Amino acid sequence: MMLERPDGARLAVEIHGEGPPLLLLSGLGGTAGFWRGLLPELAARHRVAIFDQRGVGASTRGTAPVTIQTLAEDAAAVAALLGEGPVALVGHSTGAAMVMTMQAQRMLPVSRLVLSAGWLRADHYLRALFTMRLAILQRAGYAAYEMVGRFLAYPPMELAASANLGAPDPLPPEREAEETRRWAERIQALLAFDGTALAPRVSAPTLVLGTPDDVIVPYHHQKETAAAVPGAMMATIDGGGHFYPLTRREALLGKLLPFLT
Repeated sequence: MMLERPDGARLAVEIHGEGPPLLLLSGLGGTAGFWRGLLPELAARHRVAIFDQRGVGASTRGTAPVTIQTLAEDAAAVAALLGEGPVALVGHSTGAAMVMTMQAQRMLPVSRLVLSAGWLRADHYLRALFTMRLAILQRAGYAAYEMVGRFLAYPPMELAASANLGAPDPLPPEREAEETRRWAERIQALLAFDGTALAPRVSAPTLVLGTPDDVIVPYHHQKETAAAVPGAMMATIDGGGHFYPLTRREALLGKLLPFLT
């Protein structure tokens, strides 16, 4: 279905399964497809919503600024489609910033909160890393940006096994400009996020997830987040890189399903 937002953005939403409501939010890429591999198990137990974030995939951008606040408000509107009652929120990377904002600002009733590979605020490492990625995007183009992102997101053995190491084909000039605008504003949104004042206001039962080999949002950020959120539990995924929802599917479900239940 398409969800209309007040500024004209149209969000492409999918709802699967039956049971307690669950909303899944992906990271910088912002696609519903990020969660596709986890849907069979999750939708067997929950009514699950996934969606392409504004300006990504099948969703249009609208006129509002792309900030964590705007993206969180979009997500709350998607969650309302799941019906009445508290919703479990799972956010990965930038999605973790969004769900923390939603719960701390009481945008909707929340039953459980999962902060996966998230951070409280950009430290020197995150700021330097994403400034570098933004420079690659703007100077070397989207194909180079996407290829570097692949090397950062996956463990070396995963990439070697898949042999998916080549650069994408160059884009036509108009599409190149569109992709540059899209990812530049999303990178700027995540760098601007500061959850230090939000974390103490989180009241839902919270699970913080991370892995020690994440080089995009390093593990110390998850430990800092768990210490700042009242009563939060910390769980560690054994490897898998930043994209461990894709590379360590069974391990993630082993942490996620008991907590959501």
